[in-house]
Amino acid sequence: MKNHIKHLSFLLQCLIIALIFYSLSRFVFFCYTADLFPLIYEDGISGVFWQGIRFDLSAFAYLNILFILLSIAPTRKREKKAYQKVLRILFIGFNGLALLLNLTDVVNVQFTGKRMTADILSFLTQGEDANHVTIDFIKDYWSLLLISAVLIYGMNKTYKFIQNRQFFLHRSKITWHTYLLPLLTLGLTVLAMRGGVQLRPIKNIHASYYGQGKYVPLILNAPFSMISTLGEKGIREKKYFKPEEARTYFNAEKTFKSDSATKKNVVIITLESFSREYIGYYNKFEGYTPFLDSLMNHSLVCHSAYANGKRSIEGIPAILSGIPALTDKPYILSQYGSQKSNSIASILSKQSYDCSFYHGGHPGTMGFDAYAEIAEFDSYVDLDAYPNPEKDYDGKWGIFDEPFLQFYKTELDAKQEPFFSTIFNLSSHHPYTIPKEHQGKFPKGEIPIHESIGYSDYALKRFFEEAKKSEWFDNTLFVVTADHTFKSTHKEYQNSNGLYAIPLIFFSPNDSLGSSVHKVCQQADVLPSIIDYLNIDTSFVSFGNSIWDENGFAVNYLNNIYQYLEDGYLLQFNGEKSMALYQMKNDSLLKNNLLLELPELKQEMENKLKAYIQDYNYRMINNQLELDV
Repeated sequence: MKNHIKHLSFLLQCLIIALIFYSLSRFVFFCYTADLFPLIYEDGISGVFWQGIRFDLSAFAYLNILFILLSIAPTRKREKKAYQKVLRILFIGFNGLALLLNLTDVVNVQFTGKRMTADILSFLTQGEDANHVTIDFIKDYWSLLLISAVLIYGMNKTYKFIQNRQFFLHRSKITWHTYLLPLLTLGLTVLAMRGGVQLRPIKNIHASYYGQGKYVPLILNAPFSMISTLGEKGIREKKYFKPEEARTYFNAEKTFKSDSATKKNVVIITLESFSREYIGYYNKFEGYTPFLDSLMNHSLVCHSAYANGKRSIEGIPAILSGIPALTDKPYILSQYGSQKSNSIASILSKQSYDCSFYHGGHPGTMGFDAYAEIAEFDSYVDLDAYPNPEKDYDGKWGIFDEPFLQFYKTELDAKQEPFFSTIFNLSSHHPYTIPKEHQGKFPKGEIPIHESIGYSDYALKRFFEEAKKSEWFDNTLFVVTADHTFKSTHKEYQNSNGLYAIPLIFFSPNDSLGSSVHKVCQQADVLPSIIDYLNIDTSFVSFGNSIWDENGFAVNYLNNIYQYLEDGYLLQFNGEKSMALYQMKNDSLLKNNLLLELPELKQEMENKLKAYIQDYNYRMINNQLELDV
């Protein structure tokens, strides 16, 4: 029996080793992402690390189940050198992978704000996007790979140190009593997998219970986040209210009545990673977009516009189809992505518009070509259609912005009016490559993306300069927005509010669009706003409102937390209960939780958000994203 206890003692020491190195990887992760958690020292960094141990235990139990089973198996072969070597390979292999995933996830979190989940597998197999940037990520984040190697090496040396000092008694007698300790250990392992004795196993959402969800990426670890989302079923229907009551708070069915439509062209320009923070017009500090600033002086500007997601693959459906990203898996890649939905293209094509989607990237990028087909665009144009791509290829993603926007202008010249067209740029995406002839012309800023923002802004200027010469220009509504935000350097943007703050601009050369909009707006508002502007008599499904409607709000979702923004307030809701309520204007850093101080406002906003989620889930599940009118 002593021999079996000795093996269990060794297993316990291995668990402690793994938890120590998991925590070290969390510390390194924090060092690289500290700007995402500006209030962590006030809230208590030790509490965040302590909360993380629960998820580390679960990840360890899942990853090391074979190691644990072989360690507790009551067999005399455990003292054999070959057996012990297998155990070491299993321990270092799986836990080394955990350390590597934890640290390389820094890149993902800086882009998306969340830990990688099982949907990363869908992204890696969608087109060749991952292949194009892998080498650049390695170049930019080589230090993470080096630190990972050091941690794995240290873990291996520590494991061998304690392994060499084990004294296992030989030829222990195996009786029925021998199986009690392994069974107990196996029971504790299952308990660790579940994260405790609660009714349901822990999921990513449980990390949101600490600190109002501000520290979810730091509390979680990459292996747990991926394992816990593997095999997840589709969206679950919510029944917060009876259908008729829910519609009093929100209804995705939009109806516009008009005697005559305005046959104006529409061009939507979606700018990669153009955070509101980067645009001087919106801020008291200088930005990186002199042209966009000048254009906004002649435009209808939405001063409180927000993205509905954190990735390009989420932003495009929100802008063009009014479908926000309210699940971990992007709509385009989900089981619901193949069902028909109303979109700007599907509505305008019935008004005899020519509808086109342009992106200078590789075929299959983000599944945009498949989405364009479902959304009923007449054409999707990518790198393959660009003349002489070798000359203007950026080496990774596709065609540089300036030449592709000039190509785009030429393409619009050949179209029959009225037309609807949308273009999505790419030069302001990592690795932020700029043509040689333009290097050194734009401010470097504080982070690499700033220079590429300047280049993309210049490319936009050149496009408008040439477009002004075309006959279609004066008869066109231009909408300029962003797909999502990126890294912030100012504290007022380093929070759940700034994480989604984007530009939204409506410009028509010969038309007064009204004064600036100060109510809350979102990407999903673009679809109904365009239909409203064109005076089209129709009904459709959209999870946004026209910017000319008096009601304005925004909804987004990250780390299992829904956010509802309206009238200067931000509500955070985890699907079951509200967790925080902030006043954004007077509390830009979101320090003061007003949940208990404003119960009536909290309930009003929560009801609207619940109805929104309920309608969204119902329509997704029941294929009700389109009204056929």
